[in-house]
Amino acid sequence: MVIKKSFIALAATLLIAAAGCSPERSGVATPAPSPPVNPTSSPSGSTSGNVFGDLKACDLLEPTTSAKGFDPPAAEQAESNNGCATRKKRYGSARLYLVAEAGIDQLSAGQGTKNPTKIGNRDAVEIPGDAGTQSCTVAVAVTSGSRLTASTGLNEGTNEEACALSREIAEAAEPKLPRGN
Repeated sequence: MVIKKSFIALAATLLIAAAGCSPERSGVATPAPSPPVNPTSSPSGSTSGNVFGDLKACDLLEPTTSAKGFDPPAAEQAESNNGCATRKKRYGSARLYLVAEAGIDQLSAGQGTKNPTKIGNRDAVEIPGDAGTQSCTVAVAVTSGSRLTASTGLNEGTNEEACALSREIAEAAEPKLPRGN
């Protein structure tokens, strides 16, 4: 009985599939063209896609933090799919993200205040206290629609001390960033 029901189900499936074909048109079926998966810019002029190419956040974070005794950095994806974090026991943590879909204007100040600054020749913002006391984020514009974000959270200390490390990470990474349009 089970074999008979399976055969009937198979026959019905084949009949339905064959009904979708039409012998009236000959030729070879080809799929319709699809839009690009990662466009580098949109018509509005904002950047999306992969402006960073093969650049990896951990490659930018590691030189600065390993010299200061931090653990080896590990990839993470909280702010974008190209992020990296590390920590140092009894000191705190540091993160770096390459954000291809949002510029420094789209960055939330959290509990802090955005202070315009420069890192190299690039526009940047420094946000002391963005995640509360003992924290700081420095974001560097790559294009109007993309950024690097360096964030530090300390176990003890001040926002200014956290900003010093975030700025150091951003300044070390900045020369390796692609030049925006």
